[in-house]
Parts: sequence; C-alpha cells; structure tokens
Amino acid sequence: MAKLLLAAIVVTFGLSIIAMMLPFFTLLLSSTSLGLYQNKDLNENYRAQIVSYSPMGHPWLEVIEKKGVFEKRILKCTDYQLMDDNMNIKIRTAKDILFKNETDNTITLTLFYGLPNKTITFDKNSGKIIAIQHN
Repeated sequence: MAKLLLAAIVVTFGLSIIAMMLPFFTLLLSSTSLGLYQNKDLNENYRAQIVSYSPMGHPWLEVIEKKGVFEKRILKCTDYQLMDDNMNIKIRTAKDILFKNETDNTITLTLFYGLPNKTITFDKNSGKIIAIQHN
C-alpha cells in the first residue's frame, strides 16, 4: 500500500507541474516560431500564416497586410467558421495556402489539401467569410 501511495503522490506531483507549465508553453509558442504551423507570402502586400499559441487550442488562419516594418492582421479564421459536411478538412491539415484574387473589398484564398480544396472569400473590412467553395 505504501508503494501505491508513493506512486500516486509522484504521478499527482508530475501532473500538477505539467498544468502549471501551460502559461510558459503559451509564452514559448507565441514568442518563437514553434507555434507557427505554416507561413506563406501570398504576394507583395499580404502573407498568410497558420498559427497556434496554445498547446490545448486549435490553430487558426491569419492574413496579414505587410506595411514595411509594421504589419496589420486583416482577418482571422478558425476551424469552426469553416465547418461543413466534411469534418476531416481542417485548417491545420492544409498543405498550402494559395492567393486567388483580390478586389477593393474582398480577398480570395484557396486552402490546398490535395482534393478537395476550399476556396474562401473574405471581406477585408470586417474579416468575415463571404463564400466557401469546394474544388
């Protein structure tokens, strides 16, 4: 019984250390490239990245407008915004991010998975999804 109690104490101590390390993992993932799943220059004005700054959170897609040294995030998209009948297609499994076109108010990207791919049209002002097409 004493050995079982000792093992339980050691396991509980180890689990409490892991739980206390979560804020440090978040700091590490956000301040280094470890939280970056994918980073792609779309053109001379935009770049896209798939990031996750939490060991327990889901990754998301960001499109960032390049303005020299300063950059501005113009949209952020999560898996929940892209959910439809095919639950296996998620942002984290995208193999590539392709720039399709841009207008004054919209930007269209294709998340390349192999097949099927998702073409997503975003409103640049609000960052919301206007249309999703499956290719």
